[in-house]
Amino acid sequence: MRKLIVLNVLAMLVFCGGAFAEQKTIKGEVIDVSCYVAAGAKGEAHKECAIACIKAGQPAGILEEITGKVYIAAKEEDHMNNPGAELLPYVAKMVEVKGDVKERGGVAIVDVKEIKELGNAVPMMDKKGSGMMEEKKGSGN
Repeated sequence: MRKLIVLNVLAMLVFCGGAFAEQKTIKGEVIDVSCYVAAGAKGEAHKECAIACIKAGQPAGILEEITGKVYIAAKEEDHMNNPGAELLPYVAKMVEVKGDVKERGGVAIVDVKEIKELGNAVPMMDKKGSGMMEEKKGSGN
C-alpha cells in the first residue's frame, strides 16, 4: 500500500509539475505582445498603438531585458478580464515585475504580484525594426 501511495505521488509530480508556478523577478519593457510578435514593435514609437491594442483586449507582456524572452500577463484567479490592464501605465517603460511564472509549450505567463517602474533606458525600434537603439531618459537625445 505504501508503494502505491508513493508511486501515485511521484506520478502526480511528473505529470503536474508544469502546473506549479515559480516565483520570479523579471526586468524588462512592457509591450503589446501581438504587435511585438508580428512586427517587432515596441518602445516609445509604438506606445500609443500598444495602449490601444491592450485596451482592446490584446495581451500585454514583459519583454525581458537580458534574455529577450516574452512573459504574457495573465491572472490565475481572474482570467476573464483583461489581465494586461494593470500594465497600461507602464507601456513602453522599463519595469521590474515580481510574480508567479508558468511555462508550457514554449509559452510563458506571469501573474503580476508587484510592479516597479525603473528609471533606466527605454528600448526604441531602429529603422530595421530590431529594437536595438536606446533612448536614455533625460539625455536630451
